Amino acid sequence: MNGAKYVSNSGNSKIAGSQKIDCTYASVKATCPLTCQFRMNGECYAQLGQTGMHVARIDHESEGLSVLQVARAEAQEIDRSYNGGAVPVGRNLRLHVSGDSRTIAGTRMINNALGRWKQRGGKIVWGYTHCWDHIIRDMWSNAEMLASVDSIDQVEYARQNGYAPSIVVAEHMSSKPYLLEGSDIKWIPCQAQVRGVGCCDCQICFKTGRLYHKNMGIAFAAHGCRKEAIKRRLALFR
Repeated sequence: MNGAKYVSNSGNSKIAGSQKIDCTYASVKATCPLTCQFRMNGECYAQLGQTGMHVARIDHESEGLSVLQVARAEAQEIDRSYNGGAVPVGRNLRLHVSGDSRTIAGTRMINNALGRWKQRGGKIVWGYTHCWDHIIRDMWSNAEMLASVDSIDQVEYARQNGYAPSIVVAEHMSSKPYLLEGSDIKWIPCQAQVRGVGCCDCQICFKTGRLYHKNMGIAFAAHGCRKEAIKRRLALFR
């Protein structure tokens, strides 16, 4: 796998909902920016639970590989999906359940592979990136990509680079869109968290252009087995 993996018909019910979904995974160790506050510290969602076991294997396989080599491997995994043939009608793809793309060259490789995937019948590709500060939104022309910001102070910079933002909060203030202190963004709480609706049924994150133009973003509440530790880190970071 060389630090990247493509999964057809993922069993992740949170993102699949009532539909079938494909996913890509990339090594957190090799591809995520060093600035991510959750990276390699036991609090990254992708490195916890059952997903964490798979990601640990991918991280091991990426030893000695550059971030560009892993990006190339991910692009190749996308191209090899369904043996390079037709993608099932209406199939959506969650990019980077783990990992990111932090180089311009690597982003171009992956984005181009996504374009070919769509030409083979694929539908919506979506994901989140911590590399929004130097990989502008236009470089993800074949994906609905949101900027994962670490604080309210970063929102305007992310928007200047073309992204609608997403953020992690300690708790949701409401099940409806709400404001956070210091921001005029209307934050939509993740519907999987407040209503139990899977990503492919919700599809709010599939419409990043609409979110951007309506000055809206997506908020995720801290969750999982490391929820309290994540809350403490959020309090310190902000």
